Amino acid sequence: MKFARTSTVAAAFAVIFAFAVTTASAQKVGGYKPIDRSNAAVQSAAVFAVGAQGAKDGSTIELNAVLEAESQVVAGTNYRMCLKVTASGEEEDEADIITVRVVVYRNLKGIYSLTSWKVEECGADADDN
Repeated sequence: MKFARTSTVAAAFAVIFAFAVTTASAQKVGGYKPIDRSNAAVQSAAVFAVGAQGAKDGSTIELNAVLEAESQVVAGTNYRMCLKVTASGEEEDEADIITVRVVVYRNLKGIYSLTSWKVEECGADADDN
């Protein structure tokens, strides 16, 4: 009887330990996780971000590359990305290559909205500085 009780306690501790290890190594619920930057959803979100910001500013912005991408599942999906873009001013010869950190939200109906657009050093280029 004593052996059965010891085995039960040991089994309970093993289950608790396994759960603790799994929970500790799992990503936080609701947090961002890396996603392949060539993913079709990432590319669509990046193209949307560039078009939306260009329309907002009345400028021409061209997507050069997605340098980093992360996704966050909410009631829909947030895509946080580092983009390399070419931004042209009112005069065509005024073009700057910049990196921007953007967040694009895609709701459950598949409709995109640009949540944030911030010029900053990010992606692989930022690591070189």
